[in-house]
Amino acid sequence: MRLAIFGGSFDPPHLGHLAFARFVLDALAPDRLVWLPAGRQWQKPDQVMAAAVHRVGMIQRLIADEPRFVLDERELHRRGPSFSADTLREFAAQNPGAELMFLIGQDQYARLPTWYQVETVMALATLVVVPRGGEAVVAPPGLPEHRIQVLALPDLPLSSTAVRDAVARGEDISPMVGAEVASYIASHRLYEKKH
Repeated sequence: MRLAIFGGSFDPPHLGHLAFARFVLDALAPDRLVWLPAGRQWQKPDQVMAAAVHRVGMIQRLIADEPRFVLDERELHRRGPSFSADTLREFAAQNPGAELMFLIGQDQYARLPTWYQVETVMALATLVVVPRGGEAVVAPPGLPEHRIQVLALPDLPLSSTAVRDAVARGEDISPMVGAEVASYIASHRLYEKKH
């Protein structure tokens, strides 16, 4: 069993996330790709996100057509901050012998030495590092030996911030998030400018 774990705020999830996840299916051939919406991110304590129930609802609509995609809500139900080390320990215990692949961006990889129990993260999973537009991936100093795979992604100039900004301006976001997620955002009035 090969599990690719794709964590993020997904606030909101967009077609760039979906394209990335499909690219991972093709490039790494995991048995399942787990979408893992973040709970309280300890490195971003002041971040205000849409409610967990909405982020789950949007992800469900975005990934409905791909049977290898799985939504995992464990970090949303965890009390206190979410640590990747705890999550990977749980995945390893629940899937004995599975190969865990943990997807992270170049920016997260650069900050890895600051992570909680980073040795556990690196012992339990292959780090799949995704560089930004053609950047070289350089291991940050001070990390112990670890398994790494670099996955160069086609350029996808989409971000959750851009989607939230477009909603606040009253623009059509369907081309950014797809019709289902756009409809969900509109019906729940998410990301609208507060008057």
